[in-house]
Amino acid sequence: MNKAAFPLPSRPRQDRFVARQRDYFRGADCAKFRWQTTGPFFAATEWALVAPAGGGGRLLEVGSGEGGNLFHLGPRHDLTVGVDLSLSKAALATTSIPWARFVCADALRLPFPDGLFDRVLCRDVLHHLETDRRRDAVAELYRVCRPDGEVVVIEPNPRNPLMAALALLIPAERGLLHSTPARVAGEVRGVGSRVTVDMAQPLPVARALLHYRFGAPALGGWRPVVRLLNTLDGALRRVLPRPFWAYVVVRGLVRAPCQKDVPASEGHRLHPADSIRRGQGEGSSVRGA
Repeated sequence: MNKAAFPLPSRPRQDRFVARQRDYFRGADCAKFRWQTTGPFFAATEWALVAPAGGGGRLLEVGSGEGGNLFHLGPRHDLTVGVDLSLSKAALATTSIPWARFVCADALRLPFPDGLFDRVLCRDVLHHLETDRRRDAVAELYRVCRPDGEVVVIEPNPRNPLMAALALLIPAERGLLHSTPARVAGEVRGVGSRVTVDMAQPLPVARALLHYRFGAPALGGWRPVVRLLNTLDGALRRVLPRPFWAYVVVRGLVRAPCQKDVPASEGHRLHPADSIRRGQGEGSSVRGA
């Protein structure tokens, strides 16, 4: 999962939380990018998950990681920008996604002017933030999205058995236990004027079975396995209640420009043509190439 912002806390418990997130997401993972974009069977499920953020217009992804989501949404001719706190992830994405630009920056202080983008995607980021900063991050998504634009937030659902197991097994993913569908919808609704909520992937068995580290990704190229996975998915869609599906997808319509407490004159805005500068320290904001 991707990470875009780790605010510096003042309490020891928060400090440990932030340090764990930074360590977990610091380096780029080339193998994950290949699995997410070209893995047999699995790559198609990744495309389907982020498809709601597709379409024309200027697109921003916050927490873009190695660029897998933008890969599935491209190639695009309109302005396409990815933001991630990890410089190494942004550098890898720059070499892999030629139609997009990537910026190393903090999700809580996006370096863009108000209303620059037509659509903003944020996947698997909120649960890596401290609970009292999640709404601040959503407010930034709305700030940089134009009036009548759309903000798309995708979060894993802790009510899903596989997602709950992920949170228990990986300490850096424990925050997803707080990302219930109602909470995520409330966080987005609290900033935007109107939201729609959908659930995706009833039980993503393929994510575990075909995992690039812990599973057997080559099985995704075997027709009998593909038929079995499709049959299982169809059955689960019929019997598993939607509130227990693996992902919550919240789409918010931006009705009016959002106000920002910190004025743009403080100099943390980036021109859209700016991209990452190699050689900056990990997690530093980049002013331009």
